[in-house]
Amino acid sequence: MGEVNRIMQGQIKSPQEILHILGAKEIDNAWSFVGYKPSDTGKWTHDYHRYPAKFIPQLVERLIDEYVSSKDAHLNDPFMGCGTTIVTAISRGFKTSGTDINKIAYLITKVKSRPIESDYLDRKVNQFLSKVRFLEGSQKSLFDGRIEPLIPQKHIGRINYWFTEENKDALGKILRVIYNEEDETLLNAEVLEKMVN
Repeated sequence: MGEVNRIMQGQIKSPQEILHILGAKEIDNAWSFVGYKPSDTGKWTHDYHRYPAKFIPQLVERLIDEYVSSKDAHLNDPFMGCGTTIVTAISRGFKTSGTDINKIAYLITKVKSRPIESDYLDRKVNQFLSKVRFLEGSQKSLFDGRIEPLIPQKHIGRINYWFTEENKDALGKILRVIYNEEDETLLNAEVLEKMVN
């Protein structure tokens, strides 16, 4: 290990030195999360949305345990993706911030990291479902005819390609009900408006 420490003292490492350092390092199985099931890695809000190459919260928890020494730390994730670091840090009581160039990543993280009281959320979900009712085992809807569908014209070519008129109507009515939600805790109307227009 003395040779590894000597190499670590230098500023620039050759590829051979890097390979030697890695070869001398023993595998730490404490960093293996192979035994975790999706129900373990999808805790809190981590299974809301698929996202490529996302961390599992257990990795972030381990990194926090290993490297954050102060409960007053502010954790920043400059490439936050779908927000695993942000949500995990919040669950541990840390102040957090993050950025991402991907607008969908930003929206996912904003939704995942916003605390909402569970009884209130249940009431709002039930209100939503009372407006949008589906027959059991059927794709046909029992929509109230008074709901005007909201069809995003910006993407109408793709929408027309992928959806039948019946499905466009149903999804447009769902979008209208969502868009009409007034509680900013549940809906970021400004972001939704940008996506729709």
